[in-house]
Amino acid sequence: MKVESRKRQFILDGKIKPGYCDGCGQVTEKAFVGEWMPSDKPREDDPLLPPPPKKGREGKKKKTVVEETPVPAAENQYWIRCMQCNQVHLLQEWQIQIDRELSPDELKAEECQVYSPHGIYATGDALYHKALDEVGVVREKQATGSGSYVIIVEFCKSGKKQLLENVQLTPAREKSSESITDIIKTKLRR
Repeated sequence: MKVESRKRQFILDGKIKPGYCDGCGQVTEKAFVGEWMPSDKPREDDPLLPPPPKKGREGKKKKTVVEETPVPAAENQYWIRCMQCNQVHLLQEWQIQIDRELSPDELKAEECQVYSPHGIYATGDALYHKALDEVGVVREKQATGSGSYVIIVEFCKSGKKQLLENVQLTPAREKSSESITDIIKTKLRR
């Protein structure tokens, strides 16, 4: 009855990002403990719910219609333990952040941004390099002295390569229309 999702396999493998813990009030590492499974007991036998109203003499004459609350569709829930305080919490799948690293092997050129040295990219972005005709994933960013950045991209075939990012185009210097004599005159006036 569980709904399968791509995120589920990462949670089961323990690839969970650190998150806020209600128990200790800190952002801590998390560990997968187990999946939550719904009970197969009928709801009327649940000891946590109040007992149903007892039928008296009037109950035999009148048949009361008991409205059952609709059971929501099963949503993937997981028991997650805080590594700091060791408290275990029941979290829904959408509440859990996972460490998902893209692999260059599973990318297609249509899904990626086309690389340009003038563009700005973030770590984890998928790129398509036209000259190499290859897809890759940005793994690191490093600043250069000129104000541009070097990104380290992991490609399928050619491995890790350093590419420029945020390269500014400088307009070509215009030839000065002033003559040499005009320049000398202005310097002598100073």
